[in-house]
Amino acid sequence: MYRGRIVPTSKTKRLRDLLDPKRPFDKGFEPGSAWYMRQSTHYFIRTKALKHHSYLLYPGGDAITPINPRAFRDPILQDRDILMAKDSKVGECAMVHDRHWENHMFSGGIVRFRPAPGVHHWYLFAFLKNPIFKAQLQAMVPRAATITHAKQLWLDCLIPFPKQEDADRVIRYVCALMQAIVEKEKTIRKYDTEINRLINEEFKTSQKPNSPFFYSYPTLEEIQKNGRLDAAIYAPEYKEKIHWILNYKYGTGTPTEMGFVVVPGPSLEIKILRTRIDSDVYKPGFYALIIPTNISEYGTMYKVPYLGTAKKLPLLQPGDIIFGESGNHRSVVLIDFKGRYTTNAHGLCARRKDGNVIKSIFFRCFFNWLYKNRVIDLLSVGGSGGHFSPAYFDKFIRIPKFPDDKQEEIARLYHNIAPPKDKPTLDTFVDWHRRCNDSLGIWELDREMKALQGTIGEVQEKIVKGETVEVPI
Repeated sequence: MYRGRIVPTSKTKRLRDLLDPKRPFDKGFEPGSAWYMRQSTHYFIRTKALKHHSYLLYPGGDAITPINPRAFRDPILQDRDILMAKDSKVGECAMVHDRHWENHMFSGGIVRFRPAPGVHHWYLFAFLKNPIFKAQLQAMVPRAATITHAKQLWLDCLIPFPKQEDADRVIRYVCALMQAIVEKEKTIRKYDTEINRLINEEFKTSQKPNSPFFYSYPTLEEIQKNGRLDAAIYAPEYKEKIHWILNYKYGTGTPTEMGFVVVPGPSLEIKILRTRIDSDVYKPGFYALIIPTNISEYGTMYKVPYLGTAKKLPLLQPGDIIFGESGNHRSVVLIDFKGRYTTNAHGLCARRKDGNVIKSIFFRCFFNWLYKNRVIDLLSVGGSGGHFSPAYFDKFIRIPKFPDDKQEEIARLYHNIAPPKDKPTLDTFVDWHRRCNDSLGIWELDREMKALQGTIGEVQEKIVKGETVEVPI
């Protein structure tokens, strides 16, 4: 009842004053789960699609689910629409990007903002993604046993503005930073899609001739060889997808044959470590934790926590691949880093004996292709996302022997460095970063995006405190 959040600066505006007075927001529609489908031409955006670590709608899991077209109500989503969760994940915001959302509707727990004429769109979005907005809203909203509802309390949240003579220049700087961050996330997703397209294309154009797929029921010999009775690996869906790989004309190899060693990470249970201190920020002597929970769908880390312990833990090396063993099976390649990095028992580490980073990146991209095509899910056992044992790698995973130039083409989309030589100005800041994005890989794009997030966070903190902001460009 008595919680609150103080915004130090005196120059603020309520969110309601920044929205169109005639129609400040649109509410979504809730058709009910009875209308969900496995496949459809129309889709339903749930509150799960709004993540604190993503500026765009996040498609992981069932966050954006197919829905029966008869239950569809077209909200006419457009590029740069801002969506906010008012229920459940209260305060989470995301932006609609590009123009391929004609057949998407959003949940009744989501609202779409309609900024008033003259309001800086990117500035508003930047502060909606800032932790101070969510902190204000959560202080207003009564706690609930299951789902929290913000009703229309969010209209009274305060948005800070610069308190100095060149305030317009500072606003332009925040807008440029925010837009550059979104551009990098869009490019990361574009490259991830391109990687999967290249793998699909190589399989389609390089199949052995006269070897069409025919489904056959499992034989006793096949079951004895696999040593498993899981129905999924004998189902038509799995056999058809694995046929693409086994029928590849240049052949395949097991991870061991292709030069990889796959081992599980160390257990970090307190009964084994004896001493354990967790931290969200780096402290001297602490280990950086690369754990599957924090790996994104695109092979990046959206969070790296730290662990302090007296026990000596095995260290990760540049070029190592970390796979999620259970829960989720996302993966990341560690390209370059400094310090002591380790993982936990849920992280499987694949390391090449020769340290060839190109081969490691290709293996990660191919494994991610298997994951996105449900092959890993079909191989996994158990509930809650399934468990993918280290023993399954050599038993069930076959890495295709793509030509070296094709592997390099795929790897460049994940890891590539070619920074531009000129320097940006405030007027050219966003275009400069767009040009820069064309010559970087996913790993480098994520690293630059985090640097921009740190910069905009520092600028916003000064604005919140009412301090003077120096625009460096």
